[in-house]
Amino acid sequence: MPAPRNGLPRRFTLVASVMMLLATFFIVCIFYWLYDSSKQNILGTWRNEMQQATQKIIHYLKMPIDAVAFSGVTINRMLGEGKSHEEVGKYLIEETAIYASIIRENNTGVYGFYKGRYLDGSGWTPPADYKPKERPWYTAAVQGKGAVVLVKPFLNLQTNTMMTSVSQLLRDGESVVSMDIFLDSVQHMVEEMAAGSIVQEAYVVDRDGIIVAHSDVTLVGKDLNDSGTTLQQEQLQRIKADGNRHFEINNFEGKYTVFIEPINENWSSVYVLNEDRLNKPLVIIYLASGFFLLFVMGISFLVVMHMSRKYAEAEHLNQEIQAVANIYVAMVHINLRDDTITCIQSNPDIDALLEGNFNDFSKRALAMAEKMSADQSRDMLKQFMNPETLEERLRDTRYITQEFMDDKERWIRLRFIVINREADGSLHHVLLAFESIDEDRKRQEKLRKLSETDLMTGIRNRGSGERLIRRAMAERRSGMFCLMDADKFKSINDVYGHAVGDKVIIAIADCMKKTFRDSDIIFRLGGDEFSAFSEGVNDETIAQRIIKRLFDNIDRIAIPELQDRKITLSVGVTFYPATHADSFEAMYQRADSGTYESKKETGNKATFILQKEHS
Repeated sequence: MPAPRNGLPRRFTLVASVMMLLATFFIVCIFYWLYDSSKQNILGTWRNEMQQATQKIIHYLKMPIDAVAFSGVTINRMLGEGKSHEEVGKYLIEETAIYASIIRENNTGVYGFYKGRYLDGSGWTPPADYKPKERPWYTAAVQGKGAVVLVKPFLNLQTNTMMTSVSQLLRDGESVVSMDIFLDSVQHMVEEMAAGSIVQEAYVVDRDGIIVAHSDVTLVGKDLNDSGTTLQQEQLQRIKADGNRHFEINNFEGKYTVFIEPINENWSSVYVLNEDRLNKPLVIIYLASGFFLLFVMGISFLVVMHMSRKYAEAEHLNQEIQAVANIYVAMVHINLRDDTITCIQSNPDIDALLEGNFNDFSKRALAMAEKMSADQSRDMLKQFMNPETLEERLRDTRYITQEFMDDKERWIRLRFIVINREADGSLHHVLLAFESIDEDRKRQEKLRKLSETDLMTGIRNRGSGERLIRRAMAERRSGMFCLMDADKFKSINDVYGHAVGDKVIIAIADCMKKTFRDSDIIFRLGGDEFSAFSEGVNDETIAQRIIKRLFDNIDRIAIPELQDRKITLSVGVTFYPATHADSFEAMYQRADSGTYESKKETGNKATFILQKEHS
């Protein structure tokens, strides 16, 4: 019995429907993946922006911190020398004048408590009931036990400006040096961070919940524990927990992405993005892209083809201009029809090569090549000078070149240039031009080595090292990345002198050479900071062995001038890639945070910063 006539159309419709569904599902999956990747990239960009803004705040605070530290060193020395109150007071006045020109608007000058008396570099005279030892700047310094500390910020009621103090307890256990800092510039930075509709809010907060600066200036000085919103209090809990610095919060107020970056041990900057505003443009873009995908691909193909053609034309024009502009040490004209040679520009080497014979080029060309080239260039140059293949090699081009080393070990560039052709297209006249490139070759090689080498240690410098790592990352080569910092190196320079400090730097570099493979990228960042990238080291156990080998080599450093003092390193270690959107800056930040953690402990210490791939 014959099959029903409508059976084929039904099967075809079913197959077509299934194929359409599969195609739709496939396209939806692709676009969802693209959407997620774009979202992560955008979040990465925002995070980088936030990190850069945080670094500005850290830099803003660093100058007064360094100023107090420097002043503390000098006053400690004056303590040891038994200097009077008048001498120390004069020094504070001088330092205040200096910092007024360097740090300018963000400080009130250097002041302190010295041998039982309050001294102020700005000339302020405290009231009779002023008790320095009860002031926050003094008590915080005592609690810091000699470290430079940031005092809990406070609101200056006269100027309605947030302020903080930087203080340090001196070595007598009683004297303190301090400086007040205005935080209005931090407020301006935070307001810049929050520019745009995507940023819900941006602020700087201390661990106790006091807002140091906020994109809404009315909230400055508020305590989030008492007056913060539910969203802000949840963020504060995350800060106190010292957990993930990037997280999402989804509550009745909305959905937000939050970035948190530490500024110091007690302060953090917070960046809150509104997810609805962040993602809405992406949704629109990808919906529109689905309709215009084929059109965009076609236009892109035409644009690429057009650009490639323009690039080829520009390259060809550049070659012709270069051929005209080059300065040649010698040049001969060759008539291929008559097989004769005419000197256009001569020198003793060319005269000796021709030996007064200007005929029979085709028979003498290979002998000329053999005579004028060094052993390692001979076969290559004979191929270039071969008259039997010259026609073929110049068929589709105006000139051909060959660089070689001559018999006196000088680098020469030889060039055949077409002058004209016969009616049938065969070669008639060509130029053979000799260009000396020996100095350029040697200079380029020397400059290349100098530009990539740290002159003190002989290992790569920062620019060369970072460039090689970025190239490896662009090629998706994974590995271990380390940042290393010599502990208390400044004190070595201060106590033993810079010559001994240089020996320490060189010794650390030598240890790195012994520890890492020749294929690893090791370089000096500058000062006492070093870095290394070990391609293919993706396992923490192997990485631990490498770091242990490094520490063993460091322990064996013997510099007579240091006597029994040991050199130790603080190391931050991470792996690339940590995420599918990982970058050099993010990898560097992870390793840097590891170094920061390592410095909290004495002796050789390595901290591994691991970050799992986002789903």
